Formats: sequence, structure tokens, C-alpha cells
Amino acid sequence: MPFQYRLVSRGAFALIALGAAVALHAQTPPERLFLQQVSDTGVIVKWRGGDAQEVCYSTAIGNLYDRNSRRCVDAVLTEGGHMEARLTRLASNFTYYYSLGDLVSPTQKFRTAPDWNKPPRDGNTHILIVGDSGTQTEAGHDGEAAEVLAGFHAYNARHGNEPVDLFLALGDNAYLMGTDQQWQKSFFEIYPDILKSAAVLPTIGNHEMGYGPLPICILAPASCQGDPPKPINPNAPESIPYGGLSTSSNPDDYDGTGDLQPDAGGMPYLNIFSLPTAGESGGLASGTEQYYSVNYGNVHVVSLDSQLSARDPGQREAMKEWLVADLGGNDRDWTIVIFHHPPYTKGANHDSDDANGGLGVDKPEWDMRNEFTPIFEDYGVDVVYSGHSHSYERSYYLRGHTGTSDTFSADEHAELNAAGAPGLGYGKETYAQLSPTSGGIDDRVVYTVAGNSGKADTNAGLGGVTDPGEWLRHPAHVPQPADSECAVAAGCRNGLAVRGSVVLDASFFQLTAKFIDVNGVVLDQFTINR
Repeated sequence: MPFQYRLVSRGAFALIALGAAVALHAQTPPERLFLQQVSDTGVIVKWRGGDAQEVCYSTAIGNLYDRNSRRCVDAVLTEGGHMEARLTRLASNFTYYYSLGDLVSPTQKFRTAPDWNKPPRDGNTHILIVGDSGTQTEAGHDGEAAEVLAGFHAYNARHGNEPVDLFLALGDNAYLMGTDQQWQKSFFEIYPDILKSAAVLPTIGNHEMGYGPLPICILAPASCQGDPPKPINPNAPESIPYGGLSTSSNPDDYDGTGDLQPDAGGMPYLNIFSLPTAGESGGLASGTEQYYSVNYGNVHVVSLDSQLSARDPGQREAMKEWLVADLGGNDRDWTIVIFHHPPYTKGANHDSDDANGGLGVDKPEWDMRNEFTPIFEDYGVDVVYSGHSHSYERSYYLRGHTGTSDTFSADEHAELNAAGAPGLGYGKETYAQLSPTSGGIDDRVVYTVAGNSGKADTNAGLGGVTDPGEWLRHPAHVPQPADSECAVAAGCRNGLAVRGSVVLDASFFQLTAKFIDVNGVVLDQFTINR
């Protein structure tokens, strides 16, 4: 809902019931407003634009109209021109309303995290996940991310309109170069109501690093000769800038202008978000905003960096050591891991079997599978979500597969059901957190590719790296009954070439995942029971 501003007195409180935002004095609204580091005792309210210099808050919205009945915190100016106010000493598992100065709205509210290992008051942590959603600023995809969001709202309306507690963004949330302006149009203007009421937990994708070099000899092979190939014209450039091709492990190398030189302002992703580096939201301090962990009641979320840290052996090893220590100290019921590059995928333009990673862009898929999946299995991770491939793919309940797709065996690597067949997780067939196949050990993970929240690839034969016959047919993923090719001879593919988002619901006893399409229809789901 767009903001509506009026100069009112306290007697105008009735406007709030109608959903309008009101101000006690004339006030300019912010262009972006979002929450960071939501914990059981605090939160960061962050915004840019407007003239507010403080945040006021209370457990009752009516108190925000009376300075004697509300608490206010002065804001500080931070990177990227953002204002930031840290609210502390809050009560756990409580809903708070907040205002920017005197600007009050019923949608400006948040729920603090529950106490240690407890679900929220309604018994459920409601999580929305989007991947590669930033296509509003990419030509040809106008309105597609908004349609995905509308599909979520349609689904949510039929299920009680439960507010989103955690909003997970799987990377590539601002196309094509991850500039600040693209973040504004593709993220802050698409999800304003969710961003100002739910904890936002992002991860870094390849498009968050702007431009990278595209070799001329790959773009136009006929213009090159020799081994290694060189442009025939000695005056021709070796490379041209292309969005999303950076393979640097240094965030200071961010290039958003296309001159293949680092921008002076640095990486917008790191300038925009205030991510926990010192365990401010639970979890183990990472010392970096590139990867981190948080606790929300009985849910532990880990955001890894498959774009930067994963590309340098030393940084990758440091991230692994931190991950082992973090998961080793984790005592929450459910553990979710997010990062951008999927360890198992047969997307149209991303194939996890490609060890060289096509110009190096996809090398992290190989490294995350070989070096990190064993850690997930050994330390009780329940689900892993990635983007990058613009499709939906969901794995079996896996353990022990680090090879290429041709080495996968469902009988060996997948959870087996009561009949001794690989469990698909459909319908009433649920998974057990303590795997019967493994002898009652929490050592299996469901891996999901959900990079289809802004667009969905519909053809693997036009410039794709995946053979059309293998597109969406990675054997580690379950067949999808909703696939459009189920009626053809080859049968259902192991993925869906449609747009959508994922909803995760975490209660004390169950973790349920649902893939929601643009019409609000559930096309795939599975449940893990404790």
C-alpha cells in the first residue's frame, strides 16, 4: 500500500484503522525502510530518505501519538546515506510498533524473536524465500517479480495471512549489476511492506558484484585465432564488461560502471545491509558481513558467501572453519543454510557438473558441493537453499553425494521409505529429522534451487551450458509431477520451469516447505518431522 501522509492531530487516530500512514507534523517519507538484526531483545530500523532523525516505538500503536507514552532512539548516519536506529532492551516474542519520528503506520511493526529454542506465540516461524528476484531492472522482465510476490500473498491470504517473520534473499536480487539504484527498483520498491516488518537475511550472488570481463574470443570466436585464441585485430579489446561475470574474491573490486575498474564507493550490497558480524542476532561471530548466522526462536539460519569468500582458497577455508564452529555450537531445532550457487543443478545456464564453471562464474557450485555438503550432513543442517539457476529444483533427502550427476545413486544417497524405495517426500510421505536409513542420525539434507522469483528460463538450447536433454534432469532432484513435460515419453523432469517463491514454516515438531507459483498454487512441498 502506498504511503498516505496528512497533517493531523491525535484525534486523527481513526485513519490508522483504514491502513493509512499519518504524521503529527508534515514529514517527508523515506524511499526505503527495512529491518536488520532482529533478535529476542533488539532490532535495527534502517531507512534512507525523508527527514526523520529518530525511531519511536511501543507495544501499542496508540502510544506512538504521545511522547510521554513512547520510547524514542536517535538515529545515526551510516554507509550509503542510510539512517540507522538500534532498539535494545526489548521483550522477547513481542510485537512492537514503530514510527519514523512522528510518522505512524500500522504496517510499521515487527515481532522480536522468541526465547531460546521456542517457536513464536502462534507456534510457527513463517519464512519467505526468494531467489534471483531482482529482474525489475532487467529488460524484458517488467512486473515478473511483483507477480511472484502476488502469488505468495494469494497463498498467504488463504492460510490466515500470517505475517512473515524472516525474509531470505538468495542473491541476484538487483539486476544486472547490483547498483544502489537497481536495489531500489528491484528490491525496496517490490517488497516494501515485508521489508519494514520482517527480518531481512540476504546472501551474495554473482550479480551483486557488478560487471566482469567477457572475453571477445568467446563472444565472437571468428574474430580470434591461435592457441590460446587472441583477437585478430591487435587493437581490439581482450574483453568487454558483462554483468554478473566477476570472479574476484575481493568486494573492493566491485564494478558497477562497466569500465572493469573498481568503483570508489565500494559494493552496494555491503553498504546497504547491516549484517551481524559479532553474533548480534545469535550464532557465532563471523567477523564479516559476507557470511553470518542468526537465531530466531528454534530456527538457526546460516548465510554463506559462495560468490566472494568461496573463490579464494584461504578465505574459503576460513569460512569452513567458522561454519564448523558455528554449527558445532548450534542447539536450535531447525537449521537452514542459504548461499547463491547450488551444489546440485541442471539449470538452463548453470550446470553443477561443470568443474571449470564457464568462465569461472560457476566454479563455486563445484566447491560448495565437494567441501561444504559433508559439513552440512555432519552437523545437522536440515535444508539448504540456493538460487543462480532460474528454475525450481528440489533434492531427495540426501547424504554422501559429492560427485558429478552421473555418479548419483538414489538407492545409495537418498533417504529410503518404508518400502525401501527412495523417498520423494510427496503427500503423506514425510522425512524424519533423525534418518531411519542412517540409523536414527540427523545427517541428511534437502537441497533446493529457487532462483526463479524474478524470471524462469524456458529453453536450455539457446546459449545454455546444460544439454537440452539434461535440462532439469539432475538425478539428485526428485521428479516434479507439476512439470509441463510429464506427458511426454521422457516423463516428468526433476524441476519446474516456472516462477515462484518458497514458504518455510517451522514449528516445534515440523519443518514444512512449499513452492508457490505466481497464482498462489502449491506445486511442490515436503515436511521434515522431529
